[in-house]
Amino acid sequence: MQKINIGHDNTGFGASWFLDKVVITSQKTQEQFYFLCGDWLQGTSNRQEIVASNEDGTPSLPLVPYKIDVTTGDRKGAGTDANVHIVLYGDNGDSGVRVLT
Repeated sequence: MQKINIGHDNTGFGASWFLDKVVITSQKTQEQFYFLCGDWLQGTSNRQEIVASNEDGTPSLPLVPYKIDVTTGDRKGAGTDANVHIVLYGDNGDSGVRVLT
């Protein structure tokens, strides 16, 4: 196995998908193939071709938990029924779209 093409159809709210890696094991030989991505599949970039690696790895930085508090105004009608989201940006990239509930 040399490469894979993986993705999604970009439907539904929050269709973005963070793909860390794909590991495929041959049922015949038990050989493992590693496809390291560590990236978001989103919007027009909802598919990715990934070349096989001989060894496993960590394609992305570890997740860092954050607590987000959002306060709406106290004005009449200040709330919303819209799908609200946030993206966090830092030195190592962004979090991708995170839906606020």
